[in-house]
Formats: sequence, C-alpha cells, structure tokens
Amino acid sequence: MKLVFKLILVVLIGLLSKGLYSQDYRELDNEKGISVKPIMAKSLPLVEEFENKGFEIVRIEFDLIFDSKTTLRNLHKGYVYAIVAFGDYRVADIDIEVYKDVDGKWILIEKDTDEKSTAVITTEPSSKGLYRIDVKVYKFEADYKAGHYGVMILHN
Repeated sequence: MKLVFKLILVVLIGLLSKGLYSQDYRELDNEKGISVKPIMAKSLPLVEEFENKGFEIVRIEFDLIFDSKTTLRNLHKGYVYAIVAFGDYRVADIDIEVYKDVDGKWILIEKDTDEKSTAVITTEPSSKGLYRIDVKVYKFEADYKAGHYGVMILHN
C-alpha cells in the first residue's frame, strides 16, 4: 500500500512541478514581492488533485522562509502519510526531513533530497507519536533570498 501511495504522489508531484498548471504565479504578486497569493494559487491544484484521488488533507500551512522552518505533528499508526512541501516562484530547491521523537531524541526517518521546488515523502508510523517536519530551502531563484512555502500533510 505504501508503494502504491508513493507512486501516485510522485506522478502527481512530477506533473505539477513540470508545469501541468503553468500559470506564472508572479503575476499574482504585488510589486513588493510580499503577497501570499502566489503560494496559495500554487496550492490549489495540489489540493484538487489529492482530493480527487481520495486523499484526505489533514494539515496545510503557509509561511515565509529564508532557510528552514520546523513544524510538529502527531502521526498515528495505521495510516500512510504523505508530506508535501512546495515553494512559490522564488524557491528553486526545497527539501523535507521527517524526524520521530524517540525517548526525547529526534531520529531521522525520511528525507527528500531532490533538487526541485516541490518535495514529497511518505511515512507509515509504527506507533502514534510526535514527529518533527523540517522544511529547508537550499536554493532560491536568482535575486531572491526568501520566499513563501507551503506544507501539506495527507493520508488515504
């Protein structure tokens, strides 16, 4: 089940990152480059695709990122989760690392290292627990030092 779930996600993310929805999100930004509209617009096709395929989105967040951000989430045994991070038009390479709290220590369990503006990992928790999700931007597009990112956590 985990393999099928991951294959579906990889295909969806691949299609989306190659311009299936090729709108120029910069058009939605204002002249100062501070609008959240581009990252929200980029999220809508992802939400539609995942929900149309029967996935339940259990969390979405947006934020400004300069290098890395961390979010925490309890995950439950019996579900296969996907965690998707994506950047706006200013982000060239974004990655995810997922850690599990094991006796007060954060243990790395999954990692994405593709050089894309969208990253995805899947995980199937062996038990309920607290997980730390680190989103890291390794490269911005030319002339940018920050951008907006989104994170979606989903399962089926």
